[in-house]
Amino acid sequence: MHEIGIAQEVLRIIEEQARGHGPGAVRSAQLSIGALSGVVAESLEFALEVCAKGTRAEGMKIVIRNVPARGICRNCGREWDFAPGQMECPACQNSDIRLDGGDDLRVDSFEMEDEKDK
Repeated sequence: MHEIGIAQEVLRIIEEQARGHGPGAVRSAQLSIGALSGVVAESLEFALEVCAKGTRAEGMKIVIRNVPARGICRNCGREWDFAPGQMECPACQNSDIRLDGGDDLRVDSFEMEDEKDK
């Protein structure tokens, strides 16, 4: 399960950024996962829960936004949400297509506990 390594890197990024915001706990994290990234959202959520035990991110709420890949036809210019295995333009059936995005994973934001919340 490569999601364990990804979860560890996500937590490293959050911890690195959280250092500048004080000692509070991380309440939530918002992630974007591309449709072509190869990351299974449910597996990543589970891996984050396991890897966060004993850290300031333990118990954080995880919000995942799924990001589609965009297909762009070089023949007719049509754009559409690309599905894996779709090898031609839905408008002109041309196979000269370009993919735009949908292959990344991002930590969009996170929220920390405020001192007054303690």
